[in-house]
Amino acid sequence: AMTALIDAHVSLKQCKLAVEALHAYATKKENERAENELLPGKEEHIWLQVTVKRMQPELKLKPIRIPLKHTLVDPRTSGVCLITKDPQREYKDLLEQHNIKFISRVVGLEKLKGKFKAYEARRLLLKENAMFLADDRVIPLLPRLLGTKWLDAKKQPISVNLKRKDLKAELERAIESSYMYQNKGTCTSVKVGILSQTPKQILANIQTALPAVVSHIKNGWENIQCLYIKTSSSISLPIWTCDLSADIEGRWAGLTLEKKE
Repeated sequence: AMTALIDAHVSLKQCKLAVEALHAYATKKENERAENELLPGKEEHIWLQVTVKRMQPELKLKPIRIPLKHTLVDPRTSGVCLITKDPQREYKDLLEQHNIKFISRVVGLEKLKGKFKAYEARRLLLKENAMFLADDRVIPLLPRLLGTKWLDAKKQPISVNLKRKDLKAELERAIESSYMYQNKGTCTSVKVGILSQTPKQILANIQTALPAVVSHIKNGWENIQCLYIKTSSSISLPIWTCDLSADIEGRWAGLTLEKKE
């Protein structure tokens, strides 16, 4: 079965070897760090890095939902914050009615403008929560209210529909997914694992996520230069590279040379 391909392109065997090597390296580094430091560090994420040949001209601010087999955020151990319209109380009651216990904090817009306006309070809110969900009706107001720290931490609030009949399923789906943030550059990264997961679980996540990632890239596989996996502090391990010679014209297609008079 190891001759199998993920999304008809990526060798499952190559991917498995890369995941195992990265996991072993990152675990060793983490153990060394833990021996030297008293406080536990942030859990390392495993990223799938996609390099494209041609840049996406349009910038999409809305994160794209990418399905995973094994979730990266465990609400039992990590905070999940829900940002709502006012009054905040109404939405706390709504969660109780639906027997939703995995949201650790509900913050209304008034609270964001008041209690969390101060830099330190906002920094703590960002630090204490692994993930932010927000009522889709307030999403347009949030970039101005939250500032750039959320973007830098890749914790932009994920849009959810609080009017859904099955609210629990709507919120669970948001928490169980990863997200792709498109930028104007040639490189995009998507979280596909955490170090506490087994290599097998991380591999299963890549198998689930990759087709969705490719489907959101303009021109799909034709536009993909290479795929890597890495942690935030490791080198990148390649899992797929396009045949460069086959596309040498394509890489230069967008460039025009000025003619000298």
